[in-house]
Amino acid sequence: MAPTQAPSTFPDIRLLRTTYLRGPSIWTYRPVLEVWLDLGVLEDYPSNLLPGFNERLTNWLPGLVEHHCGVGYRGGFLERLRDGTWCGHVLEHTIIELLNLAGMAAEFGQTRSTSQRGVYRMVFRCPEESVAQVALAQGHALIMAAINNRPFDVQQAVAAIAQAIEERYLGPSTACIVHAATQRRIPFIRLNDGNLVQLGYGAAQRRIWSTETDMTSAIGMGISEDKDLAKQLLKACGVPVPEWELVYSADQAWEEADYMGLPVTIKPYNSNKGAGVSVNLQDEAAVRAAYAQAREITRHVMVERHIPGHVHRLLVVGGQVVAATRGQYPGGQHDPRAKVVTIDCTAQVHPEVAYMATLATKVVGLDIAGVDLVCSDISQPLQAQGGAILEVNAGPGLLMHLQPTQGVPQPVGEAIVQHLFPNADPAHPDKEGLAARIPLVGIAGTRHNDWIARLVGWLLQLSGRRTGVACSQGSFLNGRLTQAGDHTRWQAAHRLLVNRLAQAAVIQTTARSILEEGLAYDRCQVGVVTDMDGWEALADHDVREPSDMRRVLRCQIDVVLSQGVGVLNADEPAVAELAELCDGQVIFYSQDAAHPVVAAHRAQGGRAVLLQGDAVVLAQGNLEQRLGSSVSLCPVQGPVPDLPSLLAAIATAWALDISPELITAGIKTFDTQA
Repeated sequence: MAPTQAPSTFPDIRLLRTTYLRGPSIWTYRPVLEVWLDLGVLEDYPSNLLPGFNERLTNWLPGLVEHHCGVGYRGGFLERLRDGTWCGHVLEHTIIELLNLAGMAAEFGQTRSTSQRGVYRMVFRCPEESVAQVALAQGHALIMAAINNRPFDVQQAVAAIAQAIEERYLGPSTACIVHAATQRRIPFIRLNDGNLVQLGYGAAQRRIWSTETDMTSAIGMGISEDKDLAKQLLKACGVPVPEWELVYSADQAWEEADYMGLPVTIKPYNSNKGAGVSVNLQDEAAVRAAYAQAREITRHVMVERHIPGHVHRLLVVGGQVVAATRGQYPGGQHDPRAKVVTIDCTAQVHPEVAYMATLATKVVGLDIAGVDLVCSDISQPLQAQGGAILEVNAGPGLLMHLQPTQGVPQPVGEAIVQHLFPNADPAHPDKEGLAARIPLVGIAGTRHNDWIARLVGWLLQLSGRRTGVACSQGSFLNGRLTQAGDHTRWQAAHRLLVNRLAQAAVIQTTARSILEEGLAYDRCQVGVVTDMDGWEALADHDVREPSDMRRVLRCQIDVVLSQGVGVLNADEPAVAELAELCDGQVIFYSQDAAHPVVAAHRAQGGRAVLLQGDAVVLAQGNLEQRLGSSVSLCPVQGPVPDLPSLLAAIATAWALDISPELITAGIKTFDTQA
């Protein structure tokens, strides 16, 4: 029971440890920061017993009224505050609101007590660890200021978090592509601190760097940067382009401008993003000044006949115009630093204009391009109105299409993802991102899982897939040991998934790795759980009894794709119970052919791998196929550690649609010593 009078000053909530869980974990499928908190004296003082605390907190963060909390409706968290909730829970919501104010929607958070009085585990979702750490520090400082009635600068705290977001978060173009990919359940891996991102796993991956892709031609990029060469090629292919000349002095620039007839445009021959470009130049002084400006950027300068009309940017992706904007530049000076008014005009683009834009992109040799053109009316063919294509740009920015000043934002991120991962069958869209995935097996438990992982990897290899394996014996690629040691941690699996040679992957993980890092993959085709042993070694994670292992190892089954399979040991009741959590099918394995769990599963048409006497049997419903005796199903080069491990490996191979004949032959040729 709390004291009758609160202390005048409370000591800080102690942050015992923080753990960034980068993949699916016991909390959620997405990255979170887990924080262990010791409330100390505050364990006796929920929010309704802290004088003035609720008022100060809600005055500083009025947006807390939008937090539903567990109550489930607007104002739910404020209701919890009034009724009394503990400060770990309050800190969770404080951090989430600060992240929201800084422009990063956080939304998810949880706080749970531990077996130690006053100690809690609090988590909140954040896609970048450094941002999460800044948000934690600012939220901690805010709540302690509110508790102890000290001043606090909320705006400064929000600015600090926003700065961390600016330093670490993806740019708008990359972010919109990644968002579109995640909407299609395509996994992504950030490969550097910038905008280099991998979409998908292993050999199925594609890479983007902003709007450049691994299909973007280096030659095409070089041509697009050489404005003179690009115009020559475009003109040769019948694409309308303005008259132009390369010049090497201010005198020559004026001479060509006077010959072409004013007004003219002056630009560097290989500039990007409009740098050094001056348009609608009306006299000699302006031409000479523009030449000097362009000459600071490149050795060669272009004089180009000015085309009257509006400047348009058409985004071409995979041979199609997917967005178009009309730009209005202030004062006629094409200044990349100036604010450009962009008006979406995608729906007005004439088919002939779209054809010319896509033709120009193909001539230059780009898969994604921003085509700049000038015309009076985008709804009419270019030639009829004297319009022309000015440039074909590689790596075009998407912000103008995502946030036009006027008009409808265009789904350009979706168009690029569709270009990278086209649906083979439009009638059956790829809702789980299967085109970006390789067969991936995740194995959790303790009983000879390294042996199971290596055997499954060998069988996958025999089936024609270059297979990577990460297990407690090391990392392997196509049977070759690439690095020895215990590779059951996140980093080893991560290295395997970024390897473009890997056409399939088998990853062994442990309960500790799940608790301390999360899974390295978002989903898997096959998830295997062999047992729930090892709880005694996890007291530092508040795992105190065997039943606590369920919430840890269920992660391996939670991530099975709906078109995938969970492989479970029916002889372990706690493992068998995970079947209800699997989104895909389930294959049980058991040494007891009459096991009641297996019998009930088969009665519903389910699959199982069983031991009938000395025979290993593949069963589906009432159908059975004898694979061979347990003695005959032994590798020539080494022993089987135990029968459950053999059954688990066979069940996993069957889940991967490897034929029974290949399974039998593969087991016999498996070299356990290799």
